[in-house]
Amino acid sequence: MPASSGSWAMLIGYDHDGRAYVTQYEVGDLVRLRMDETGDGAMGKIGDWGAVIAVERGFGGRLDLQLAGYSERRHSALQRLLGIPRSIVAPCDRHGVPVPLEPRAGLREIEAGFSRRLRKGR
Repeated sequence: MPASSGSWAMLIGYDHDGRAYVTQYEVGDLVRLRMDETGDGAMGKIGDWGAVIAVERGFGGRLDLQLAGYSERRHSALQRLLGIPRSIVAPCDRHGVPVPLEPRAGLREIEAGFSRRLRKGR
């Protein structure tokens, strides 16, 4: 999926109804917090955004984000957010504006038609 000055490395998946979601982020992807970080030592607030600098692999993989130079000034006291759950971030562009993910068009109709054809053949 192209960004305004390059392309994303993140992997996009689709729900059974065709809605798009990010299955895996990669180092260098730009993301924005869609809700406040929670837990002990939580510092991230909704709207903070920056570049992914590390990705923990696995189902519940967490992200480390570089905020300084993005949503924070380069010499800000809050430089990075560590261990951010993937569930509270969304892709954004190089200006921090959330980027909608395109749904897979017509997937539900295609699957429904395919299953109807299977039933007719039996």
